[in-house]
Amino acid sequence: MFKAKSYFITGTDTNVGKTVVTACLLTLYRKHGVDTGVMKPIETGVDQNCSSESNSDAKFLLAVSGNKDPLEEICPIRLKPATSPLQAARITGQTLDINLILENFEKLQAKHDHILVEGVGGLLVPLTECYSVSNLIRDMNLPVIIVSRVSLGTINHTLLTLKVAQETGINIAGVILNHPESRSPYNIEMGQASIIQELSNVPILGECPFIGPISAELFNDKLEKKIEHWKV
Repeated sequence: MFKAKSYFITGTDTNVGKTVVTACLLTLYRKHGVDTGVMKPIETGVDQNCSSESNSDAKFLLAVSGNKDPLEEICPIRLKPATSPLQAARITGQTLDINLILENFEKLQAKHDHILVEGVGGLLVPLTECYSVSNLIRDMNLPVIIVSRVSLGTINHTLLTLKVAQETGINIAGVILNHPESRSPYNIEMGQASIIQELSNVPILGECPFIGPISAELFNDKLEKKIEHWKV
């Protein structure tokens, strides 16, 4: 039986597929009639004056969710430089307000039965000089799903991320492996999931098929059939 939960979705790296996996989870939850809020607390590399679903993860996820929540709640901090929030804030001369993120998170929690929060980069990406993504996850008190790509090197990247999560006291729900290319996995890649699970004792929740080019319309019932086996 499908049992929805709230999650924080992080990754082993940038561009690893966090947004795609979050959109897939939204698709699953919508199929099962689960009222689900979505949040992208910080977004970098976005010009607020000309952003759209094609270049803004926040706007894209809002479109997939079908929710009417204000963009300012879903993504309270948006920075133009395409780098870590700490570096982007220093370039633009801005100060990141973590309390603003947490206040809007609480607003969305009050509106929806569950919430999916997509992080920025990986666990140790700095938001301020003394506050990283891992700190935000702990303050939100959400179990984490770690997105890792199916590719050479993913075992090392995934185990390192899991180690940091465990050492910082984060509740790990599991790992979802994302296929970043439109091809069949190589034989070596097909064995990566079982090795990660064996060495970490953390469950592999599923594998995300290659989806591209990305558009909100692709996240429909047809896609749901490809991911309905996910253990979320």
